[in-house]
Amino acid sequence: MNYKLNVVLVRTLYDRNIGFCSRAMSNMGAHQLILIQPQCELTYEAQQAAATGQEGLRSKKIYSSIEEFLSKEPDGLRISFSARDGRGRSSRDLKETLLWSQKNSPFLNKSIIELVPIYLFFGPEDAGLSAAEIQDSHFCCSLPTYGENASLNLSQAVLLSLFIFRETLGGDKTILNGQQKLRQNTQLPVHIDPGASLKEWLLALGVDLSSKKINAYTVLKRMLLQNTPSAKEYQMLETMIQQTLRKLKKLRDLELKETDKI
Repeated sequence: MNYKLNVVLVRTLYDRNIGFCSRAMSNMGAHQLILIQPQCELTYEAQQAAATGQEGLRSKKIYSSIEEFLSKEPDGLRISFSARDGRGRSSRDLKETLLWSQKNSPFLNKSIIELVPIYLFFGPEDAGLSAAEIQDSHFCCSLPTYGENASLNLSQAVLLSLFIFRETLGGDKTILNGQQKLRQNTQLPVHIDPGASLKEWLLALGVDLSSKKINAYTVLKRMLLQNTPSAKEYQMLETMIQQTLRKLKKLRDLELKETDKI
């Protein structure tokens, strides 16, 4: 489901953590990074931490206070995170809250979930969200830990919360290289056999393929032919191999003629 997950960082102290959060958002398909009263300047360190997940940093929104956030952002489901549970706050497990909300809360109703933004609030690294900052949220949730230390690094908390959302509410997982489903209607002409052509090409180059477990043929076949190329890509690979084979054969014939002259 294409619901909008927004990460809201309140009074964040370290710009590298904002960068790490931006990367976590790109991993889990989050929609918008929102900063409320950040306590740091966004420097090159944030960009380094974000690595390949720069989109959150590029499209970030910054508000001076939660009041400004509430006045300018569309209404939606607001969830605050806290590792503390006690007077003034009652933290519930995030997954249990989501499962309960699917049945009882209008925000996570399947018919409107794609229309209502979801805001996940995370406090500063040293003390977390205050009771006053939590009071405008619909839920205060905790994240599962199994050791004595229940306090997570900010970016770890963001990543884990986004993962739990995706795991509970759904979403299309990223397809990694080598795990793609075969494309439909990828039918090769009968005369094309890239595997056989690849083997012939390597032999023509004089490559030793005697090892049965791993050799140049098995490695290249896996790299080039097991990433679900299209029929057009198969055709291009076949053409390149055949052109190389023809040139190799011409060179070999020339070498034989020169040898006969000698």
